Amino acid sequence: MSWIRGRISVVVMCALALSGCSGDSGDADSPSSLPQGPQTMRQAADAMRNLQSVRFTLGTEGEPAIPIKGGDVKLLKNGDAQGTLRIEQLGLTLDTDFVLIGDTLYYKGLTGSGFQKAPKERILALYDPSAVLDPERGIAKLLSGVRSPQPEAREKVGGKDAYKIKVTLPKEQAGTLVPGVSQDLAGHVWVATADHRLLKVRGVLPAASGGGDDNAVVVTFTEFDAGYTFTPPV
Repeated sequence: MSWIRGRISVVVMCALALSGCSGDSGDADSPSSLPQGPQTMRQAADAMRNLQSVRFTLGTEGEPAIPIKGGDVKLLKNGDAQGTLRIEQLGLTLDTDFVLIGDTLYYKGLTGSGFQKAPKERILALYDPSAVLDPERGIAKLLSGVRSPQPEAREKVGGKDAYKIKVTLPKEQAGTLVPGVSQDLAGHVWVATADHRLLKVRGVLPAASGGGDDNAVVVTFTEFDAGYTFTPPV
């Protein structure tokens, strides 16, 4: 019987060894395998600071108390932009296409009968896309100012590996990305493991009705340094 016990012991030891060496997901999410939060935020801020263009989408979960409910925007660092914004005012929700070139805004109004022309201040009263890539106002500033960054896991965002990091987003910088933010936001950021670019931000917001905890804004970033060219719409 001793030879049977010996075989069982060998099998058990092999099984334990295999279980310890297999399954990267367990090790990947352990605190010791994740990067330091402050260092990752510095790397992300540096990676986003020199971008010349980006595409970002903005969406909401629940009914957060902000006027911009959604958007899909392609943006150049000089402030030129093209995209769609979903705006809520006086209980009405409007999707409007726009092109911003220099000091001129082209936009589709309520009539939907083609683009109208206006000074760019018309859109700045609602949303300033030029702030997003401004190193002193936008993404880089936000990442430099987050508080208490705590890496939690590795996840996929748009097919890319990313670190999920719990943060507090300061209202001053968060407000440049999401107009209407009037308080610091608890949330998360997702930073690409390969190049440290910011892939996603999620911030928890108060509800428009004053209740509920599942209200948030989510901003995702793609198409880094794409060669966008915007022209006035006909």
